[in-house]
Amino acid sequence: MAYGEGADPRPCTLVTGQTVAKAGLLLKATGALMETTNAGGDDVALGVSAADSTRDDAGVLSTSAGATCSYYPMGGVLMVASEALTWALGDVAYASDLGYCDKTSSSQKAIGIYVGLGETASAGDLVAINTNSAVVA
Repeated sequence: MAYGEGADPRPCTLVTGQTVAKAGLLLKATGALMETTNAGGDDVALGVSAADSTRDDAGVLSTSAGATCSYYPMGGVLMVASEALTWALGDVAYASDLGYCDKTSSSQKAIGIYVGLGETASAGDLVAINTNSAVVA
């Protein structure tokens, strides 16, 4: 099974100072640029990172203006980085801090429904989220 189940990754430019250190992080739009979602905000996730962002000649993640990364647009089942918690089939997933997802709504926007077999995730573990049910309101 391909990571994005047939979705093609899209390129984006990151907010200056922002890095993406792995696949599976939730990204939001900030004007014409992208950055990871934050806890407690009303962030609407537009996609999930496909890999690390731009690196400099020394191999360090670049924080310079114009740094880029690729992301999978929301839609279908995507593997999303999770907060440390236990997931059960049907749990609603919400955008959280550092581009992770969790099960706490507060003012966070829903990104979809957990469709795995049930698991206890450590921070950063990738979990299966059906993002077809992502909402804006």
